[in-house]
Amino acid sequence: MVAFEHVGSTALPGMSAVPTIDILAGVRELAEIDGRVVASLVAAGWEHRPDIEARISNRRFFNRPAGTRYRTIRTRNLGIVKFDPLQWRDPITFRDFLRRHEDTARRYPNLNLTLASRWYPNPSNYSAQKAEFVARVLTRAIAC
Repeated sequence: MVAFEHVGSTALPGMSAVPTIDILAGVRELAEIDGRVVASLVAAGWEHRPDIEARISNRRFFNRPAGTRYRTIRTRNLGIVKFDPLQWRDPITFRDFLRRHEDTARRYPNLNLTLASRWYPNPSNYSAQKAEFVARVLTRAIAC
């Protein structure tokens, strides 16, 4: 692992957020974590999600349920990406832009709360619903 970052709504001070901590980890090559590292994370209670990985290439994704009794409640997400420009940069750029621009940041929790109040047959649909907002913010952030 090259670096770790706390990203997502819980990384934004004072913001209302779904109680899930999003962690981004950067590695030199994804192949270096396949096998033993993935097996170790699963043994430690992380749920490996290749279904999510299939939709977003070049990423390994894990959820950490609150406990074995309540496997539908995710308390932590871990995304592992190659430490390179886009997949590493975008989540951090998004987080940092919201930290610096309160006007945009105030709109984000409203969107999150609206989306979180809906039921999704697949939890990944929650993130997909935020994609348009995130893309607009990234366009503004990169232009700054």
